[in-house]
Amino acid sequence: MSDIIYRRDRSLMLQQIEQWFDAFRDLGYLAGFLLLYLRAMVPILPLFLYITVVIHAYGFTVGIIISWLGIVAGTFTVYLICKRFIHSKFMLKIQQRTAVKRLIHFIDRQGLVPIFILLCFPFTPTTLVNFVASLSHIKTKYYFIILLISKLISILLLGMMGTGITTLFTHPIRGILLILVTVVLWIVGKQVEKYFMGQSKEK
Repeated sequence: MSDIIYRRDRSLMLQQIEQWFDAFRDLGYLAGFLLLYLRAMVPILPLFLYITVVIHAYGFTVGIIISWLGIVAGTFTVYLICKRFIHSKFMLKIQQRTAVKRLIHFIDRQGLVPIFILLCFPFTPTTLVNFVASLSHIKTKYYFIILLISKLISILLLGMMGTGITTLFTHPIRGILLILVTVVLWIVGKQVEKYFMGQSKEK
């Protein structure tokens, strides 16, 4: 009896989730783009949640493209704003942070590779990398190219994880594996972040 009730509740929950996705899909592609664009500018909630919503609403391929365009557009907008106000009090204050100083120095010595690797990992603090890139000597056109490629990789990783979110209800073991993969990616990303920010001290 309890098993029947559990299955019924699980089915109702899945139906409710699908209704949410259907409602979002009805808003059109622009809604998905704006959702990711605003997320890139104001990172309040985890990016994974936004991409999951967009992918389940529009399908994997279209969802990935919309997420990619929205994130790249939003991130590059922040970069251009930082470039525009590079001498403002806020930006000067950002430049005084130890982690920012280390990363700027490291990037100026190593070039585009550190930024590319950092942006490829889904859980890297993109806002910090964005600030640093705008303060470094990297040319804008090169940063844009790096942003296009690295964010596509990052969003593909998040998208593959996002497509399996409903497996938490239908296939719990698969859902647990998904969570483990997410944790591993987070740990590896933090180690890469620590390496680049921690190995750039001036001698």
